[in-house]
Amino acid sequence: MNKILFIAGNGLSIDLFQYLGSPYNPSSPFLFDVPHPLYGDKKLLDELTRVKEMIKAGSGKNDFVIIEDFINNYREDEEHLWRHGELRQYLSLAYAHANADLLARWRSGWRWEQWLNKNYSKLAGAVSFNYDLGLETTLSKLSLEYYRPGTPEEDTPKGIPIFKPHGSCDFDISNRAISMPLEARLKSLTRLNDAGIIEVVSKNKLSEPRTEADIVLPFEKSPQRHLRWIQRGEETIKKIAKTVDTCIIVGISYRSCDRQEIDSIINELPRDIKIELVTPTENKKFEKRLREISCKAEKIAPEIFLKE
Repeated sequence: MNKILFIAGNGLSIDLFQYLGSPYNPSSPFLFDVPHPLYGDKKLLDELTRVKEMIKAGSGKNDFVIIEDFINNYREDEEHLWRHGELRQYLSLAYAHANADLLARWRSGWRWEQWLNKNYSKLAGAVSFNYDLGLETTLSKLSLEYYRPGTPEEDTPKGIPIFKPHGSCDFDISNRAISMPLEARLKSLTRLNDAGIIEVVSKNKLSEPRTEADIVLPFEKSPQRHLRWIQRGEETIKKIAKTVDTCIIVGISYRSCDRQEIDSIINELPRDIKIELVTPTENKKFEKRLREISCKAEKIAPEIFLKE
């Protein structure tokens, strides 16, 4: 491996949360018990009543299944637009809350931390479909640099680019594009405004409500690929994909809703490069798709891959 493209999904975050002994499961965001960002005696769900109603109606179902049911029955009416907005706001703040727990529990030794440290010099770029900052935090703790295309970090790029096509818990629309007081943000609906680049929320403000949380919901076909910050990130990664000799894919399920985005990247890979799908479970559709790109594509268990 001389030049690597690293693509990560929810499986990578789950592995990190489990390693650190966090009570938060990245697949169960409705159990995060997020405090209200403005009123200490309340919970976030006390404000986002539509999300709270969805959780109650879906009692007994997995959190992502509740969201999937919403996506499958989605209509472009006022009520569904508001539910969509509240879900995006909730997920942004919930994963920011969970990320604070990761920082409080941080200890070195995570197996993917060791792999990233060992292979950083070979990394040409990364794609993370995760809302949390697990990958970014790991690199920072190792004093390894990165920047996110489509954000102001791109103005002075250092280290490797990390493209986050489904959004991030530290992203928000620029205050210069839409200025809104904190008290109004949880009671307002903004969606898909194109301000050119996305702003990075400072660490000391991650618990504050977002003006516009550009989050792609689980099981949702991305509605935001036309936004310029997304296009800039995708363009950056596509150029890199053409130049690598290895692609490492971790924790990606290749759901039908995400295939167009994933295919747009892997289709740029040179033919017959080394592709390793690192997963403990079988994923026949994704394995078949990867073998169409390269005869050197293979599925490998994390325990075996990380011992190499």
